Amino acid sequence: MKKTFRFLGLAFVATALCLASCSNEDEKENSTNPPNVVDDDNGDDNGNGNDNDDPANDTLIVNVSQEPSTRNVLIEELTGNLCGYCPLGHKAANEVVAAHPGKAFVINYHVPGGLANAYTTSAGAVYNSLFNVDNTGHYSIPAGTINRHDFNTDNGKLTLDRTNYAPAANQILALNACANVAAAASINKSTRELKVKVQVYFTANGEANEYKLYVALIQNNILGSQSGASGNPAQVVGSQYRHNEMFQRFISHFRYSAATHTYSAGDDISSVTQGSLFEKEYSYTIPATFRDADNNNSVTAVLEDLEVIVFVAEGEREVINVCKADMSYRQ
Repeated sequence: MKKTFRFLGLAFVATALCLASCSNEDEKENSTNPPNVVDDDNGDDNGNGNDNDDPANDTLIVNVSQEPSTRNVLIEELTGNLCGYCPLGHKAANEVVAAHPGKAFVINYHVPGGLANAYTTSAGAVYNSLFNVDNTGHYSIPAGTINRHDFNTDNGKLTLDRTNYAPAANQILALNACANVAAAASINKSTRELKVKVQVYFTANGEANEYKLYVALIQNNILGSQSGASGNPAQVVGSQYRHNEMFQRFISHFRYSAATHTYSAGDDISSVTQGSLFEKEYSYTIPATFRDADNNNSVTAVLEDLEVIVFVAEGEREVINVCKADMSYRQ
């Protein structure tokens, strides 16, 4: 059952300004891309990416492990191209990934507000407000959630300062995971069709009220401006900055209404008892560009630079496990 979450209007002041072009009506659940709602993060899919697409002709093979395991790490970093300290956040996240190859992954959400004028998304707005607003109604970036885990920061946030990414990741890596996740993806270069197959296997009984599956499309090697770029020299290219792990959209369910400040995200996992296997397939046609060129947000979709990050969470919070899909290409 789809669940819609409502959160405080105060946290959405900056979001409302950034997304003022959205209409003032509520979400219409039965339309593929209804008016007044940002569909799967930017409404740029022209009706593609429907959860009911039939990818039966795909040959993707996934073999999720059935052995008990500890958790992998997901850093969801909130960032912006006008944020002078954000390259230091990128560097800190990259160091965690380098220290734990195949066990740690990053998604960079560019958030609306005074520290970004490009690459912003409604998912960035949602998660900035949901995870990064403190008890006084303020937020700061760079900031990142580590598996959306509550590390008791005493300020009401789930996000951490970049200096805490590494120790927090070490804590997550030591936790048992009740589920394993594996995925494979393919892109047809002729049709630009992306197909993703996911398997989730529960090695223990799930104890949360609900579990959700998230499938995120990210992109690397995007050259653009960045304040404070020298803080992360590995990503400086001449006078530009190489933006990596940039969030583009969710392939799984995501709906956001600017008018009502509500959203819903993730696909329900139906069986969460020990020994249960959940499988789901997705199909999405990749557009030539993401976002709106008129708002300085346009990013050319380079097929070879796209990656798919898949994670399982307790609703919209605690991330149980995460993986990057094995990617292949077809002509």
